[in-house]
Amino acid sequence: MQIAGLQKLTLLDYPQHTACTVFLPGCNFRCHYCHNPELVLPECIKEQAEHFINEADFFAFLEQRKGLLEGVCVTGGEPTIHAGLRDFLRKIKEMGFKVKLDTNGSHPKILEKILAENLVDYVAMDVKAAPDSYANFVGISHQEEKTLVANLEKSRDLIAKSGIDYEFRTTLINGHHDEEEFAAILEFVRNSEKLYLQNFRGGEGCIDPDWEKYGGFSDDQLLKRQQQAQQNVRFCGVRT
Repeated sequence: MQIAGLQKLTLLDYPQHTACTVFLPGCNFRCHYCHNPELVLPECIKEQAEHFINEADFFAFLEQRKGLLEGVCVTGGEPTIHAGLRDFLRKIKEMGFKVKLDTNGSHPKILEKILAENLVDYVAMDVKAAPDSYANFVGISHQEEKTLVANLEKSRDLIAKSGIDYEFRTTLINGHHDEEEFAAILEFVRNSEKLYLQNFRGGEGCIDPDWEKYGGFSDDQLLKRQQQAQQNVRFCGVRT
């Protein structure tokens, strides 16, 4: 498994658990507002490859953290594009750690196998936009959007019915997530256990420089959307 980075301790990424976060390179999306080109764009990944962490070194690190860390967050990029993901997760679980997986939901067949094999304890799936707006957000063609949305719906249902802890999360961008867009997102996650809203931070570094001019919402606007969401899901939180 290629490992692009490791955050040795996080108290935020895995709710209610001390954990580390491991970053896997590569993604099948090109979200215009993404601030992590080093994990997404092939040319940037290639430049960073000499600094990647050896898998054996990563597991040696985990061995040293037994009894200190409770879990491992596996994020990207998009982890489900990696053929060796299930074996990687299995090794972590066999060491006694809980596993949280971050995903964009685009590969339900992989996710189904991961859930069936009990390889994760928590899943966080990004819901980036209303179903009919995905092409505008993630850099795919409108012809591809229908297939993608069907996959997202399958992943949503798999996660919601899995019996494990999970969350859906949306990064709100002022100028793109208007009331109509947000209402469609809420309909997509209706009756889910948890939805977290994250505020977009603009500025330099977006994959698409044209999106750097956008920002997030005010505290009052976020509160309004949180209150609106709580009518559709069992819990809605805000991460700023």
